[in-house]
Amino acid sequence: MKYLEIQKYLEKLRLFSVEDLRMLDPNYDKSKISKWIKAWYIKKIIRWFYILYSISLNQNTLFSISNKIYSPSYISLEMAFCYYGIIPEQVFNITAVSTQKTKSFDTDIWFFDYKKIKTELFWWYTIVKNWENKFLIAELEKAFIDYFYLNNTIKSTEDLQGLRLNKQVLRKVLDIKKLRTYWRTINANILQHRIDLLITYLHND
Repeated sequence: MKYLEIQKYLEKLRLFSVEDLRMLDPNYDKSKISKWIKAWYIKKIIRWFYILYSISLNQNTLFSISNKIYSPSYISLEMAFCYYGIIPEQVFNITAVSTQKTKSFDTDIWFFDYKKIKTELFWWYTIVKNWENKFLIAELEKAFIDYFYLNNTIKSTEDLQGLRLNKQVLRKVLDIKKLRTYWRTINANILQHRIDLLITYLHND
């Protein structure tokens, strides 16, 4: 198996694993990975996962990589807030939630940060697709559920100010009814106070 013989296939995969290479070639020789890295054909992300050097690392590609290198997971928390345009600052870590243990990967391309949530909370994400990428990201309402679930320091509206939420945008895009429905569905009483704080915060000028 030569690199040029599978290059187009790897371009379609975007991110690929050693297992993908084994499926392409039953006689896969693991030494080729090192040779391809030295030749600047591919780049290592984490153990067993690689991308081509020619792949453009835009936001959608990074989100897709995040989903795949630590699965199951979906984009949430501060990165989701940034994606939906409700915080002004650029987020430099790709933040996600997973049913696996809390973990982070400081890679050559980006910093990927995952927080553990219960399996029964792994819902209400959406699948975003375009011609080259597919990724999972929390609905805005679920991103708040995840954030409040993981941050027990939110005890007052003053604490919410630290997020620098864009109230004007948030009032337009946040579905309060859906937010309350999600909270009641998961039956997490600890979240009620934090959700009420958010609603109060939004109504205060």
